[in-house]
Amino acid sequence: MTLTGGRNLTILSLAGVSLIGLILASILLFYTPATQDFAWRRSIISSTYALICILGSVAVFFPKKCSRIICPRNWQTVPKMLYNTSMLDEGRTTSLFGFKLTHGHHPNCESFSDHEFQIGKKTFCAGCTGLLIGALISLVTVSAYFLSQVQLDKVAIPLIGFGFITVPVGLLTPILLARRSTTRLGLNALFILGMSSILVGADTLLHNIQIDLYLISLNVLWLTSRISLSQLIHERICADCTQKCVP
Repeated sequence: MTLTGGRNLTILSLAGVSLIGLILASILLFYTPATQDFAWRRSIISSTYALICILGSVAVFFPKKCSRIICPRNWQTVPKMLYNTSMLDEGRTTSLFGFKLTHGHHPNCESFSDHEFQIGKKTFCAGCTGLLIGALISLVTVSAYFLSQVQLDKVAIPLIGFGFITVPVGLLTPILLARRSTTRLGLNALFILGMSSILVGADTLLHNIQIDLYLISLNVLWLTSRISLSQLIHERICADCTQKCVP
């Protein structure tokens, strides 16, 4: 098996494991008995989830470093124009406090026209922007839930159901290849919101720190799978393209 073929199999296997983890989560949620709550549980879960949301939000603006962390051994297979800040025009980057933030990392190519959108003279990646929006909303709502002591018993099941619909759809968005940038943005935002909805719904029902930590671990796995699948699709688009990339 070639290096590329083995890597493709690894990424697809990662997506399969992510879906299996979702199925296992559904079993655990409906067969695990509720436990007695303790004082520091909400603080532990809220701070852990908040840290992941913050790190994820920061990573959105550094796609090259993020992708190299996820697939360090096979970085040489990534087309040079993808994620390469030095080859991107000024409309796809913004300098802030000495850092060069990347918000439009795709080549200026017709094949990627549905992956990006423009606001004024700036170009933004629809997928990354959606993930950022979802992460920021989740950070606020999940933190508010855990710190406010509010009870959501009446909406716990709908929250879980919402997550079990939006997570697999968002996870497979790169394969489904939504043809509009607004659709990509919306599905990626719902992907993150679905993950937080499952966490909040499960916590409302069970008050179980082990289940909460398992779901947070699944969130990391789902996001890693989503980014890996997206990178794989990007590479395939470049591999099938006959045009020459021009910065």
